[in-house]
Amino acid sequence: MSLILPVGKAPPQVESQHWYDREGRPCYEQATGKGGLRPTDLRDARKLGLVPSVTTVLSVLAKPALTTWLVDQAILAALTLPRVEGETESAYIQRIREDSKAQAKAAADEGTKIHDAIEAYFKGGYVPLKYAMHVEAVAWKLREVYPGVTDWIAEKSFAHSMGYGGKVDLHSPSTGIVVDHKGKDGDFSDGKKLAYDQHWQLAPYNRGLLLPPSECMNLFVSRTHPGKVAHHVWTQKDVDEGWRVFCAALETWKCLRRFDSAFALQAA
Repeated sequence: MSLILPVGKAPPQVESQHWYDREGRPCYEQATGKGGLRPTDLRDARKLGLVPSVTTVLSVLAKPALTTWLVDQAILAALTLPRVEGETESAYIQRIREDSKAQAKAAADEGTKIHDAIEAYFKGGYVPLKYAMHVEAVAWKLREVYPGVTDWIAEKSFAHSMGYGGKVDLHSPSTGIVVDHKGKDGDFSDGKKLAYDQHWQLAPYNRGLLLPPSECMNLFVSRTHPGKVAHHVWTQKDVDEGWRVFCAALETWKCLRRFDSAFALQAA
């Protein structure tokens, strides 16, 4: 697949809490009645019979690596923000919070643009020149790890009758392999562990798309060093373990939200 590289326009950002209808169509926003849109919430889901995304379900579980990163951002903000004379402690803390959130948002925005460029490549679309190296690195890594796999499909959404849905970065229908790619800073030369609990997410993607049981993979794409990628392959045993964790999280989510999102499959 060749790259065609005029700069494209990224789609608007959406909230992290995502919902899908029972046909697997994304339902991220609702009309306000005033010509605008607002994020879909739990009340809408009850009314419309929507299902939560995999990441929404997993939000009920602790994420130590994410928590550590968020704390680090707050510490960095505190170290770099001088205190204003006469500023109260509460005002200073609030300013630190806002600055750390701004840093996190900037990282997320750049990650989204890289994500969109990868999607465009696998769908045969236009890739912004700025992200050509990111995309080529992802394509090369996939060829290296899975040289015989050529049927990659990008951004397939689904809804599972157990009561959850999602949109999958990449998957191979013939093998069952699911690939999730995430943006990271750095060039991955420090040897730090990158993969923690992502098999909790990959397993319900594999099951949700009704794919053959398989190993799955995380790809980490550097936001700061174009062309640098790292990967981690989860064995089928890992994926099976992730599925058990997710099923427990799904039942916990339903109890906490008092909403049983499961539905019966309609006969063809």
